[in-house]
Amino acid sequence: MNFHIYHPADALRPFVKQYYFWEDNTRGIIQLPQNLFALGDQYMVFILEGKAEIKPLNHKAFTLPATSVLGHITCACQLQVQGPVKVAVVQLNAYGCHRLLGLDAANFTNYYRNLRATEQPLWDALLNNLHHIHEPKEVETLLDEACLQALTTQADNLNAVDDMVDYLLIMQGNVELQELSSRYGLSRPTLERIFSTVVGIPPQLFARMIRYKTALSALRQLNLPEWQTPVTATAYYNQAMFIHDYLLFNHETPSYFAPAAAATIAHMPVTGPHAVAVAS
Repeated sequence: MNFHIYHPADALRPFVKQYYFWEDNTRGIIQLPQNLFALGDQYMVFILEGKAEIKPLNHKAFTLPATSVLGHITCACQLQVQGPVKVAVVQLNAYGCHRLLGLDAANFTNYYRNLRATEQPLWDALLNNLHHIHEPKEVETLLDEACLQALTTQADNLNAVDDMVDYLLIMQGNVELQELSSRYGLSRPTLERIFSTVVGIPPQLFARMIRYKTALSALRQLNLPEWQTPVTATAYYNQAMFIHDYLLFNHETPSYFAPAAAATIAHMPVTGPHAVAVAS
C-alpha cells in the first residue's frame, strides 16, 4: 500500500486543504476506518481503479461514481473498497465545493454528487490525465491545475458564508445562532438558508461537528482513558452530551476510543509523500 499526501497551491487555500493519492494492490474487499473522511469537510474523489462503497448508519449504501464530490457525512458510516484500488482525493473545506464547483446542497443526491452530471468537462479531462501518470508526484500538479482552473470560472458568490464558517472554527463551534444572526445582520431563516445552500448542512449541525472534533482532539492528548475523563476543558456541559454526539458520529460508545484512531488521512502531516496504512 502507498498513500501520499500533498500540498495544494497557495492560491487554492483555504478552499483546498490537501491532496491524497492512494494505491493498493490488495484484491477483494478492503474495510476502511469509518472516520477516514473528516467531519465538516467535503471531498472530490477520482477513482482510477477499484470500487468504493459507503454505507451511512441511517441510509442505504451507495457506490461512488468515478468522479464525484462527497460530503458532508453527518453520521457513522461503513467504508469499503473493492481492490486493487487507485484513488486521487481532494480534501475541501466546508465551502470549498461551492467555491470551486458552484454546487449547493440541492445539487447533491444524498451524500454525493456525480461530477459528470455537472456539465463541467474539466473533471473528466482530469480523470483521463490521472490515468496516464507515471509517478505519484504528478498527481499534485494535475490537481493543482484543475482546481485553479475551476476557481477562476466561478463567481464570488459565497454570501459571507465563508466568513461565518471561519468564525465558527475560530470559536470552536461555541456560537449561538442568535449571535450569528446579529453579527451578520441576517434573520435566522435567511442565515440558515444561505448557510445550508453553501455548506450543505445547517449552521447548528456544523457548529456541533466542530465542538465534537475539538473535544475529541483535546481528549486524544490525554494519557487517561478518555471516556472516564471529565470534559470540562471542552465545549460540552457534561459527559452525557459528549457521549450523545460520539454515538451519532461514530455509532460506538467512547469505550472503543483509542488514541491510534487519530491517524486517519484527515490528520496526517503534509510535509511530503508518505507510505502509511489506513486499513487492515
